[in-house]
Amino acid sequence: MQVQPWLVVALTGALVGAGAAADTGGREATVEVLSKRTLMSAAVNPVVGSGFVSGGELFDAQGARVGDGFSHCGVVAVSVAVPPAVTTHCTSVFRLGDEELHLSGRRHYRSIAAGFDDTAVAVTGGTGAYANARGEGRAVRAGSGAEVGYRFTFTLVTD
Repeated sequence: MQVQPWLVVALTGALVGAGAAADTGGREATVEVLSKRTLMSAAVNPVVGSGFVSGGELFDAQGARVGDGFSHCGVVAVSVAVPPAVTTHCTSVFRLGDEELHLSGRRHYRSIAAGFDDTAVAVTGGTGAYANARGEGRAVRAGSGAEVGYRFTFTLVTD
């Protein structure tokens, strides 16, 4: 197993814009998280059906630690390219203090080392303030050079 350093994630937003959502009666909020991948347990040449974990610490915009985040990904497709492109289904938990935000989505890696392409993610729930959260998000590449990082922007609706 190849393991890289820690996942560093900066929480740059909190629940904001808590106005009523028109069709749900819930509150809508935006949460933005910046990440830097540092833990990756995927094999260099993964096979369909295998899995891996990535994750690490979460930080706010000022660099203060606010929690941790981990993903478990199952490999659903592998190309014959060298290095192989890999498609996965991942579930993730971002723990912010005593609360968790639960996520699910598909990721496409042109190579495991390079990280995944920009992608959508579903917010499936959580605990505490996020217990009834639902919504969607977008992960967009934010790292530079050899550093793998993303900007996660979530639009949440809570009851």
